[in-house]
Amino acid sequence: MNEVAAHGIRFEFPGQEYAALQYAGADEIREAQTRLFLRHLHYTAGNSIFYQRLFKDKGVDANNIRTLSDIVGLPLTEKKHLGNSNSFLCVGNSEIVDINLTSATTGSVPTVLSLTSGDLARLAYNEEIAFAMTGITKQDTLLICAALDKCFMAGIAYFLGGVKLKSRVIRSGSGSVSSQWELIKLLGASAIVGVPSLMYKIGQYALNKGEDPAKAGVKRLIAIGEPTKDAGMKLLPLAQELENMWNAWIFSTYASSEIATTFCECTARCGGHLRPELNITEILDDAGKPVPDGVYGEVVVTPLGVTGMPLIRFKTGDISCLIDEKCTCGRTTKRIAPIIGRKNQMLKYKGTTVFPNAIIGCLEGDQRFYNGYIEAYMNQDGTDRIVLNAAIDATKGTEWIKDVLRAKVRVVPEIRIVDRDVADNKVYQFEKKRKRITFFDLRQNRVEFCQDNAKNE
Repeated sequence: MNEVAAHGIRFEFPGQEYAALQYAGADEIREAQTRLFLRHLHYTAGNSIFYQRLFKDKGVDANNIRTLSDIVGLPLTEKKHLGNSNSFLCVGNSEIVDINLTSATTGSVPTVLSLTSGDLARLAYNEEIAFAMTGITKQDTLLICAALDKCFMAGIAYFLGGVKLKSRVIRSGSGSVSSQWELIKLLGASAIVGVPSLMYKIGQYALNKGEDPAKAGVKRLIAIGEPTKDAGMKLLPLAQELENMWNAWIFSTYASSEIATTFCECTARCGGHLRPELNITEILDDAGKPVPDGVYGEVVVTPLGVTGMPLIRFKTGDISCLIDEKCTCGRTTKRIAPIIGRKNQMLKYKGTTVFPNAIIGCLEGDQRFYNGYIEAYMNQDGTDRIVLNAAIDATKGTEWIKDVLRAKVRVVPEIRIVDRDVADNKVYQFEKKRKRITFFDLRQNRVEFCQDNAKNE
């Protein structure tokens, strides 16, 4: 057990002794979460300059918060607040052992996230449990196709989790597809952690060489950073193609650097399980009010157990809902449904709400669709104009795309055929992290772009 003492508070890191909570009853889970939440709140309020100021400005007294339900009375934390990271620190620099940076994909300064040794232990525990839920054991060889350099959190988290699980870990990073394929063959990888588009490129590389990825022995694909399922929990075309290509199961995950928690699917693959000892997850409407389970809203997370830069009620900007049904795997914890989009990416088109990733997602994996991206403009009447830029075989026309979109997302935007090179140059702007930028928001002269909705930094 790791503990941090500050201002008389003993802050407990929720370790293996809480693992049984995933099978506990609702009352037991709530009791444990309440205890951990109050420790987290008082530790943070007692040591974070940011929250001391925020609570004072909002007239909040942490001592008056006594139950888990009281969390709705606490102010929300937004991404923009993290610019002054030092004000969030709850320990001195001598206790910081690792620095993480979120990607500054909009041209802003990256967010600095400082971790203690306890925070690294928390990451390892989180990923160990996540991997184990997918069926990965110490008998597996785990290929990690995520950057371990540039101060990114994802790669180090997956590495630590694999080591804690005692798997054989290959730190391949997000390098070239040729080297990834050679490592898979040389070292016999049985599981791959990476973004779906990269795993697809690796498999396609092998096929182009006359080799068969389905015979490589890979049994599990742990998908990060990109969506694999639609709102109905059905596999997107690219995810289905990956399962066929590799003869393996694909598992969805959801995470971000700020929340330092992974919501991973179990072998039932019906949503990412919440970890009661590691996070409190809320779904809020546009007014900031909680919505019932099953209703979509913004995901707001309080990551429990963080000691370096703890956060309270962090707004992720992602849209999803919670599933409160006992999973067939036997776990009783709630699950998070697939992320259907980013709040700031929500578009209205001919009276229908649509997210850019939903349009791209239902086309990826179709052999007739090479690549593409969405551009949003504003019409003179204030309505949204959506343009799908698709790299396809122009001789086959666009009617098939219209048919797919009508069936999957019920709307058909403008379709513009572009060259493959144009699409690649537009989409793959951050090769160091294999981030795919598929939405460019050009409304109201805002030349901005947004990443795929499901993120893992």
